[in-house]
Parts: sequence; C-alpha cells; structure tokens
Amino acid sequence: MGRLIAIGDIHGRLSKLEDLIEQIGPNEDDRLVFLGDYIDSGAQSYEVVEHVIRLKKEFPNTITLRGNHEDFVISLFMGNLNPRDREIWLTMNGGRVTLASYRKKGYHLNVHQEFYMSLEHSFETEEFFFCHAGIRPGVPLNAQRKIDLLEIDEPFLSSDRDFGKIVVHGHTITDGVVIKPNRIGLDTGAAHHGPLSAIELLSLKIWESRGKKIETRALSISLDADNNWSIAIKKK
Repeated sequence: MGRLIAIGDIHGRLSKLEDLIEQIGPNEDDRLVFLGDYIDSGAQSYEVVEHVIRLKKEFPNTITLRGNHEDFVISLFMGNLNPRDREIWLTMNGGRVTLASYRKKGYHLNVHQEFYMSLEHSFETEEFFFCHAGIRPGVPLNAQRKIDLLEIDEPFLSSDRDFGKIVVHGHTITDGVVIKPNRIGLDTGAAHHGPLSAIELLSLKIWESRGKKIETRALSISLDADNNWSIAIKKK
C-alpha cells in the first residue's frame, strides 16, 4: 500500500511544484491528492497544468480537485461567467497572468478544457475528506454545498467540531501547515513568497518546495464505541 499525500495551492509556480515532487519521490503505489488552485498569480499556469497532467499519467492514483480559481475557468467554458466575476478573475485573482502564460505558448485555455472539466469538488477516504477550502460545520459531508467546498473560511476555520473525518484543505494562506484534530490546512502561500507544501497523511511528514527540513510527526486516529473520533499527534 502506497502513501497518501496531499499537495496545497500551486498558483502557477512551476519551480516550486517541480522541486516539491522531486523531494516527495512518488511511486506508482502512492496517491497524490492535489487540493486545487493550480493557476493564477504565478507566471507559469500553463506549464503547471501540463505538469500535473503528466503526473496523472505517470501516477494513475493521482486525484485532482477543483479550486475556486479553476471554477472561474470552468464557468467561462460553460458560458455562465458573468461580466462582474470575469473582471474579478482577470484583475484581482490573477486571470490575466494565466491567459498570458497560455498565449506565450501559442494556446488558449481550451487546450486544457478536458482537464479543467474533470476536476472534482471533493475526495474522501475512510479517515480523511479532501476539498479545496473546507466545509460548513453541522452539514453532513455528503450534503456540502459546492460553493462552500470552494470558498468557505469561517465558521469552518475556527470550528472545533468533529466533522466525522479530518478535513484536508487549502485556500486560506497560513505561515505553515496547520494540523488540528479536525482539519489540516496546506496553503502556505506559494502564490506569493511562501513555500508550496505537501503532507503524507498517515505519518504527518511534511515537505516544502524550498527544501527546508520540517519536523516529522506521527498521527494516530481512533474511533470509540460511541463513534467519537480522537486524534493524537506525537513528535518523532
């Protein structure tokens, strides 16, 4: 059985992605779970998507989730991106930089339309629920609204509720990987000056794209007779 590895928001930073994957050294038994936001902000969105597509072919267990930035592109393909949201994407969310990265290669976004349209909102295992931004507390995991999976911050981030599974997400930038009993946050600011981060979920081994050595921890999850989840984090 291979490793289960989640990867945070990339945002067009190809060198960080290449360095991170080299550090991880995935094999065909591993499952990589990308949490979305492959594009915008960085100058190499086209190249990042190409690289992720190659990784999916090389490692067939790879899961690619949708981020709110890809949702703009998908809405554009579907013809339901209104003028206001289009302007927000282009001027505030880095869309112009993404379009420029495609034009530099002689392509338009539709060269990757199949990839964008294939992106799912969530993925789950027995212990973990993966999505881009988070979930709405109090709503069952199988009844979450798509908009919350893509964009929520509060009340999710400050909630100490048991969600039934540990939620693994990106979207909200933090100074480092966030590990809490009910969630793990992986957006460490790769869009700007921060690193691109990944975590192996069972061992809690963390990688950063800058190659900085991060403390490794062990994660133990248990379920008691009353179906209450508990988590223990032990430093190694």
